[in-house]
Amino acid sequence: MDERLIRLLIADGRAGYAELGTRVALSGDAVRERLKRLINEDVIKVVGSVSPATMGLHSFALVGITVSGPALPVARALAVLPATDLVVQTTGMFDIIAEFVCGDDRELLRVLDESVRALPGVGKCLAMQYLSIEKYAPEGSQQLLVGGGHRSAPPDSEMPRERFDKDDRALIAALQQDGRASFKELAEHSGMSYASARRRVLRLLEHGVVKIVTITNQLLYGRRMQGGVGLKIQGPVPEVVCHLRDIGEVEVVAATTGPYDLVLEVNCADRAALYNLTGTVLRTIPGVVSTETFNYIDIHKLPYTWTAL
Repeated sequence: MDERLIRLLIADGRAGYAELGTRVALSGDAVRERLKRLINEDVIKVVGSVSPATMGLHSFALVGITVSGPALPVARALAVLPATDLVVQTTGMFDIIAEFVCGDDRELLRVLDESVRALPGVGKCLAMQYLSIEKYAPEGSQQLLVGGGHRSAPPDSEMPRERFDKDDRALIAALQQDGRASFKELAEHSGMSYASARRRVLRLLEHGVVKIVTITNQLLYGRRMQGGVGLKIQGPVPEVVCHLRDIGEVEVVAATTGPYDLVLEVNCADRAALYNLTGTVLRTIPGVVSTETFNYIDIHKLPYTWTAL
């Protein structure tokens, strides 16, 4: 029943409780309680996904962090930072991997110095800045792209950024935290009338500025193996990317600065499948010199700003 509800939410994240109940033969109240449990247990998160550029964010980096002492307190501290988009405890050469989304490179440097390196216990902090996203087709957030594969450009009907005011931004921020928030809750959060909040939200959704997406924690929902893989390449990188686009377990391919030419996010059925992917499949691609795997153990923060990045 949970799986059926999750599939319905992936199709329409703002579907009403009564509507969902009709589809799965449950009462609206029963659906509400099930979704509340799934959200509280971090199995799913329904959020408003917004293009970072829409919010004035242009600098992105994946940061590998080593910790002296317990890693959990550091991961929790990183998860509450507004600049983090993803926080994961891993095995491998990094204790924690975090994705940062900032306004510009200077802000990224400031956040790393003041909010990451200054945390008690943080040792090495390796920032791998994104140069381009070559593939984005995650199992856990199927609606983030239209048609899968390459990142899509914002639709032609998207509202220009200069037309946003503080009320629009307040509504967007609220939807980023809870994509299922009612119009009444959104009105109370933004301090505007119900009618005004409803009109503005519908306009933001209609123009594609905000997309309501259901993100699933595959470690809990899918019971799968997820991880990051750093690739060192010899020769032209685009030729390797062409091979990676055809591998279903490879969901994200990013060209980065730092020690790796490409950083992947992979999603495999089990440990044996992960070993086959990293030990055989990736290593037989012409141009791949080496692989470094960071297995995801505990996801503390799920991404929601990926759309059209």
